[in-house]
Amino acid sequence: MSYADLITNLLLFFVVLLTAANLSKGRMQQIAKSLSGAEQPASLESIRKEIDQRIADQQLKDLVSTTVTNDGLEISLNSGLVFDSGKAAVRPEMESVVTSMLKTLEPYGKRYSFAVEGHTDSNPVAAGGAFQSNWDLAAERAIVVRERLENVGIPRERVRVEGYADTKPLPVEQTQGLTVEQKNARLRRVVVRIY
Repeated sequence: MSYADLITNLLLFFVVLLTAANLSKGRMQQIAKSLSGAEQPASLESIRKEIDQRIADQQLKDLVSTTVTNDGLEISLNSGLVFDSGKAAVRPEMESVVTSMLKTLEPYGKRYSFAVEGHTDSNPVAAGGAFQSNWDLAAERAIVVRERLENVGIPRERVRVEGYADTKPLPVEQTQGLTVEQKNARLRRVVVRIY
């Protein structure tokens, strides 16, 4: 009987270990907060508050939005404001703003990993342009933002680039009630995800 109890306890122990191994840092921080009732000093939620404060101070609500998900902290740059349509170069007037926002992340460069996601709307790119498809455009915009992350001090080995084109649309509630042009502008975005 005691042998059966021991085996059952060992099985449960390994199930808990396996479950914990599959949890992201963000989810682990949410669990720790709910257990202790206190926010960790460099948690994703505290980073979000710092970035949201900077967004409010610089009046950039149209440019940057933040969300904490199970996959990490997502900082979404409205590429309609940062990039010209069909181009991957940051607009000169937005260069200092983008750098300032990304500089906020520099203290966390050794603790977290970063993914830069490029997204587009479903409209095809112009024929004969610099890009053959929305995939190329999305990836190039993500690469441009990745370079900015490296320039502000994020170690290059902690950053990866992901191009999604129009394959990951926003949830319906975020685009509800918008005109087609407004919806497309929201879909064209570059997301820096901290995890």
